[in-house]
Amino acid sequence: MEPLNVTRQMLAYQKQAVNHFQSMWDFVQTQTSATADRLMEQAVWMPQESRQTVENWQTVMQQERERFGAYVDQCFVIYEKMLGVPQVATPAKTKPTKDIK
Repeated sequence: MEPLNVTRQMLAYQKQAVNHFQSMWDFVQTQTSATADRLMEQAVWMPQESRQTVENWQTVMQQERERFGAYVDQCFVIYEKMLGVPQVATPAKTKPTKDIK
């Protein structure tokens, strides 16, 4: 098997693994946020400032997760461009040499 094809397959595997990780991360964060929301609904003793802090934290975590996902996707696009169809190299133009006698 050609080394370039092996590299492309490894990159595809890594991209799929990262996508699955991000899906899992999204699921866990969604569940955690839902649990925190339910707890705050039941915690009447919790001050409004604390509730706002938790909501801000949830928003920041979601934004950073999305930013990280976009960054990783951008990196994979760069790698895929690097491993794209190789360009045909043009021969270097050299000056003809004079025969030395």
